[in-house]
Amino acid sequence: MNPSTPPPPSTPDPRPPMNRPPLDLTVHTEKIVHGGQALARDDRFVVFVDDALPNETVRARIYKKKKKFAFGRAIEVLDASPDRIEPDCPWAGDCGGCSYRHVTYNAQLRFKKDVLIEALYGIDGAQDLVSDVVPAEAINDYRNKMVFSFGTTHDGDLVLGLHRRGSFIHILPADVCKLQSEASREIVRRVTALAKEMGIPAFHEIKKTPGLRTLTIREARGTGQRLVELLSTSADDDLAARLVADLDDLADTISFALCTNRHGPPRPEQRAILKGTGTIEEILNGRRFRIDPDTFFQSNTAQAERLFSRVNALATRHGRPATALDLFAGTGPIALHLAAIAERVIGVESFPPSVKAARENLALNAIENVDLIAADVNKALPPGIPDHVDLVVVDPPRPGLSPEAITWINRLTPETIVYVSCNPATLARDLKRFLEGPYAIEAVEPFDLFPNTYHVESLTLLRRTSTPVSTD
Repeated sequence: MNPSTPPPPSTPDPRPPMNRPPLDLTVHTEKIVHGGQALARDDRFVVFVDDALPNETVRARIYKKKKKFAFGRAIEVLDASPDRIEPDCPWAGDCGGCSYRHVTYNAQLRFKKDVLIEALYGIDGAQDLVSDVVPAEAINDYRNKMVFSFGTTHDGDLVLGLHRRGSFIHILPADVCKLQSEASREIVRRVTALAKEMGIPAFHEIKKTPGLRTLTIREARGTGQRLVELLSTSADDDLAARLVADLDDLADTISFALCTNRHGPPRPEQRAILKGTGTIEEILNGRRFRIDPDTFFQSNTAQAERLFSRVNALATRHGRPATALDLFAGTGPIALHLAAIAERVIGVESFPPSVKAARENLALNAIENVDLIAADVNKALPPGIPDHVDLVVVDPPRPGLSPEAITWINRLTPETIVYVSCNPATLARDLKRFLEGPYAIEAVEPFDLFPNTYHVESLTLLRRTSTPVSTD
C-alpha cells in the first residue's frame, strides 16, 4: 500500500540524492513523536519515519542519516494500522501543509494527547492531569488565513500553492487544498490563470529573477469578509487592474504589495490598496477585531472561540481576579476576553504593529479597563506593572518563556497562571521552572486548532500553593 500519491515528474522530490542503490529499511513502528513522524528502531538505531503510523511494518527509504538516528519516508506499508485511511488530497505525503491526511480523526486526537503526555514525562502528576483533546467540529476548510507561494515547475510552468515538504523551492498547486475554503480555492485558481494569461513569471528563489512571490488570503468567518493581497518584486498597473476585476465578487478588500529585496523571506515594503479599506473585521465570542494582511490572529476562528472561553473559565476557577496580566498580548484577543472577568487588565506586547492593532481593537469594542505596555516579556520586568497581580496569562511563541520572564512572573505572586502553549517541549521546560516556585499544576487541557497536522495547542492551569512572605 502506497501511503501517498507519487509526485508528478515536473515536481521532483527535493530530498538530498542518495548513493545508489537507496538505503531502504524494513522497520516496525512504535509511536508518533512531535513532528508527526513514527518512531521505529533498526536494532538500536532510531528511525523517524514520515507517513507511517504506530504499530505498522513499513519499508522506509532513508533520506537523512546521522550517527545514532535517521529520517526516512514510508514508501511501502507491509502491515497497516487500522487507523490508516486513504488520503483525500492528491498531494498528501508530499505537501508540507498537512501531516495526517492518512489518519482517522479520532487517531489524530489520540496521537496529539500522547505527544503532550510524553512531553510532560518527568513532571510528577502532570501526565495524569492531561484531558482529552478538544476536537474541532470542522477538520477541513477551517483556516482563516493562507499564504501561498508562486513557483515554477520543472517544465517551466507557473504554479501557486504550498511548499513541498522539506523544500523552499518546489511548490505544489493549492487549487484543491482542503485547509482553506472553496472561495479561497477559487481565488487561487483565478490568480493562477490570470498570471499565466498575462505571462507574468514567478520569482525564482535560486536565480533571484523578478516575479510574483506570494498570495495572502484572509477570511473573517464571523462576518464573511475576505481580504486578498498579491506580493510581487515590481509594480504592474495592468496586473493590479485585472486583479480587482477578476476577484471583485470574492474579495471585500484587495491590495498589491512590493518586495524589492530578493534575499530572505518575502515581506511587504510598500502596499497599495486597490479595493476596500485594506482591513476586514472578525467576530470572536461577540468581540470585534480588525485584521490587515500582517495581523497575527488565531488561524482557526471556531476553535479560538472555544480556547479563549476556556481561558476565562480557568482564570476564574478560584474567583474573579482584580488585576490580570496578559503576556505576549498580540492584537489583544486574550486581553479583550479577560476584560469581562477582571477589574483591570494589563497587556504586554513587543511588536509595535500588534500594539497599535490591540489599541484599535479596544476602541472598536469600547473596552476601557485594559492598559497596554510595549515591552519584551522575555527580558526584564516591564515598567508600569504593579508589584502584585492576581492572574497571569502567558501565550508565548514556540520558543516559550525565558528564565528571566519566569523569575519576574513569580515575583508578582499571582494566585493563578494560565499558560497557553503551541509547543509541548517548551511548555514542559517552562512548567518545571514554575514548579520550582510555589506553584502546582491543576489542569492540562489540549485543543485541536489544526486538524490533519501534528500541531496541538494546550492550556495549563497553575495555582499558587503557599502564601507569599511579606518583605515589609
